Amino acid sequence: MSPPQTPSALTVPATRHKGYFIHDADVTIRVESFMFRVHRFFLERESAYFRLRLDRNAHPDQDPPGSSEKNPLVLEEATGDAFACFLWVFYNPRYSVYNATPEQWQKILDLAKLWGFTQVEQLCIRELEKMDLSPVDRIHIYQKFELDDSLLIDSFESLTTRDEPIGVEEGMKLGLKTSLRIACAREMSRGPDTGGGLRSPSAVQVNGPDLRSLISNIFDLQRIHTDGTTSVGPFTAPVNRSDRVDRASALPATVPTTPSKPEALSQAPSTSEANPPNNTGANPKTPALDSVKGNQRSRKQSNRA
Repeated sequence: MSPPQTPSALTVPATRHKGYFIHDADVTIRVESFMFRVHRFFLERESAYFRLRLDRNAHPDQDPPGSSEKNPLVLEEATGDAFACFLWVFYNPRYSVYNATPEQWQKILDLAKLWGFTQVEQLCIRELEKMDLSPVDRIHIYQKFELDDSLLIDSFESLTTRDEPIGVEEGMKLGLKTSLRIACAREMSRGPDTGGGLRSPSAVQVNGPDLRSLISNIFDLQRIHTDGTTSVGPFTAPVNRSDRVDRASALPATVPTTPSKPEALSQAPSTSEANPPNNTGANPKTPALDSVKGNQRSRKQSNRA
């Protein structure tokens, strides 16, 4: 008995997304079994990938993808739920007030990096910097998305100076390299062993700028100066708990919003239960498309590993 055939993307019935099907918008996009209609301006403004996919001149003899619900631009690399989160960045009715969960910011960041939305990526970093994440979770997220390790100095310091060593589950989340570096920082920051062959349980002997310099050297962090410039070397910024947020506030300004009024992210229905279609249509060979496809192949290989 032969296995059932997976239906193509356009043969699976689609429904209009309740939050992001805007009737006066100008591009129709299908993600899984959901149809979105949004303004192409936001997609083309920053992303070379979308400028190429939505190029009207590339299809002189036919309607370009995205022109209608019968001819939508199909995005296979996203889920409906993640794409709704991503669109919320541009259509947030509260303008510069962004209220989302760490999981939602990760979905947005994932697509921003995939499609080359640098300003959206910086917005995600700023919002994650404001959140009260555990040191392990922050390190895990930032390293997963290959963000600037210099933003992790507080988290590295917290794990270095706490009494408890890194646990098994924490080590699995941090990865071998980071766990070994933290163990090295814990060892080097403590005094000589006074009774048992283990230095870690003893008190931390290195504090303040010296401790942060030690951590910076172990993790190969850039030196961050108070004037905003950076250079390779020990961390020399002032020691204070707001330092991490101060660095985040120096990033580029937030992405502009629009007064259009779809539902807020927290109100948008979840689309994670939808089955992703299998689109067999070929896309034009372009550098931006090749880059995105390369990222998709890397993710699939990573998942199989």
